[in-house]
Amino acid sequence: MAMPERLPSTPTGAGEPSRGGGTGIPAAVLALLGGLFHLVGVAGGAVLMAGDGDLGRALLTFLLHLVVAGLLITGGVGLVLAKPFGRRATIAGCVAAILLYLAVLMLGGSGVFFLGLTDGTLPLGYTVILCVPAVTTLVLACAPPTRRWVRSGWS
Repeated sequence: MAMPERLPSTPTGAGEPSRGGGTGIPAAVLALLGGLFHLVGVAGGAVLMAGDGDLGRALLTFLLHLVVAGLLITGGVGLVLAKPFGRRATIAGCVAAILLYLAVLMLGGSGVFFLGLTDGTLPLGYTVILCVPAVTTLVLACAPPTRRWVRSGWS
């Protein structure tokens, strides 16, 4: 019995750039986790609005967390589905989160406290810790392999 002729094998994907799942999927996971974190902030803002505190600051806390959570969760789901809107929403959510954290620092330095902060201590360490996953998610979402991930879609 004759053996079937074997074709020379080449490693799959040799010479081709990665589809980007190595950056797209971690960006999606981090975006979803960041969105869940900000949903806790939405709940905190709702509690602040129900309390006796300053209604303006409570509403600001609620709305800012709601916007960031909405962008990050939408972006994370979009990245999981490998859709271009997911990458854009993730980038927008990360930029909004970073700007929010910087606003907390700048306003806190001038004596204006919001996002549930009421005492005179400036949460520098806390804010830096919050910026690390936001910046990491932003870098992963902006990476060229993630762009290829969303352009190629699921196939």
